[in-house]
Amino acid sequence: MLTWIGTWPRRRRPPAGGSSPTSCATTCWKTTTGPARPCREKHSSPASTATSRPTIRKAIAQLAGEGLLTVAHGRGTFVRPTPDRRLILTGWPDHEDLLSPAYDPAKQGWEHVTVPSEAERAQSKVTPNSALFMTAEGSRADILAVRRGTMVVYRYAYWQHTRTRARIHLSSYVLADQVATITGEGSGREIESHVEPEDYYAHLERQHGPLRWTTSVHARMPYGETYEDLGMEPIGTPLLVVRRVMLSQHGRPLEFTEIEAPGDRFEAASVSDHDSAEPGGLATLRV
Repeated sequence: MLTWIGTWPRRRRPPAGGSSPTSCATTCWKTTTGPARPCREKHSSPASTATSRPTIRKAIAQLAGEGLLTVAHGRGTFVRPTPDRRLILTGWPDHEDLLSPAYDPAKQGWEHVTVPSEAERAQSKVTPNSALFMTAEGSRADILAVRRGTMVVYRYAYWQHTRTRARIHLSSYVLADQVATITGEGSGREIESHVEPEDYYAHLERQHGPLRWTTSVHARMPYGETYEDLGMEPIGTPLLVVRRVMLSQHGRPLEFTEIEAPGDRFEAASVSDHDSAEPGGLATLRV
């Protein structure tokens, strides 16, 4: 729900001096008494804040930049509700392959969802949970500690939480030479897969176990179609990224899974693999 906080009344120019944009922003936000409550005109007018209209505009822009307000052109400026954040729990002892075709997200309260960018992928015959052989470039190659251009198996999916309707994007990259035989180079490259996608984790455990795991959490700004795909408002909300890397018993990276989630809808926490007292009901996703 968006809450109207008013438009600027046409009044005489206030006296010189007054508040700075920062203090004005603080006053304006406090007088709204929080999300879902209207900010009366007297709280944000030049007469009540003893400051100039340009300073008030800068204050409103500052609050909008911090994600506290939403500007709807032609309608006004609104206090943005603060949604409840759901927990993504890392360090769970059962490291399941979330991108396996056999994995059912409903066991954790999720469902598969089709997003706007799906049409473009469908034209390239790329579908959720399917295995696509491609080259690793940039940071993906760095995470797997391989040269750029090394073949990997890419899988992805979009999930929607059944209760909150919040969405996340999941992706996985597996070293292709661990699940397929690759011969040749460039356009003459031939790939013969000898492991089915639903058996990736079990196969890697047999070949390189006992497996080890490392998980990291960071944030970045979304770009491209991420806003629309994840139902995010383009007003400065960061993207929460949870990355889980599978390592062989000798520490070699074999696969990594990334979860991208709206930073205003989710937060991450860790739990010891041996902590049986973890309040599982508080977590919407266990990684």
